[in-house]
Amino acid sequence: MASADELILQMQHLAAQARAQRDASASRAGVDRLKSSAQKLAFQKQTEVDTLTATIDGAEARITELRQGGVQGIEAKEFLALSNLVDESKKQLVKARAQLEFALDRMEVVERREYEAFHAEVRVEHHGSMADDPLSNKG
Repeated sequence: MASADELILQMQHLAAQARAQRDASASRAGVDRLKSSAQKLAFQKQTEVDTLTATIDGAEARITELRQGGVQGIEAKEFLALSNLVDESKKQLVKARAQLEFALDRMEVVERREYEAFHAEVRVEHHGSMADDPLSNKG
C-alpha cells in the first residue's frame, strides 16, 4: 500500500500531466490549418513577387532600348505605357512583398507553436512516468 506522501506526489504529477496535456492540445489546436494557410499564401505571394520582378525587369530593359534609339512617334506611346507599367508594378511589388513577409511571419508563429506543443508533450510524458513511480529520482 502506498503511503500518503506517495499518493500526494502521484496526484500532483497527475495534475501536472493534465495541465501539460491541455497546454499541448492548445498549442496544437489549429496549427495544421494555420500552417497550410500560411504556406499557401507565401507560395502565392512569392510567385507574384517573381512575376512582378520579371515584368519590371523586362519593361525597364525595353525602356532602355527605346531611350538609346531615341523615342519618336509611335515609340513614345510604347515608352509611356512601359513607364506606367513599371510604376504600377513597383507599387504592386511593395504590397506583394509585405504580404509575403506577413505569411512568413505566420509560418514562424506556427513553428513556435509546434515547438511549444512538443515541449508540453515531453512534460506530459515526464509527469506520467513520475505519477507511475512518484518516489523515483527521474526528475
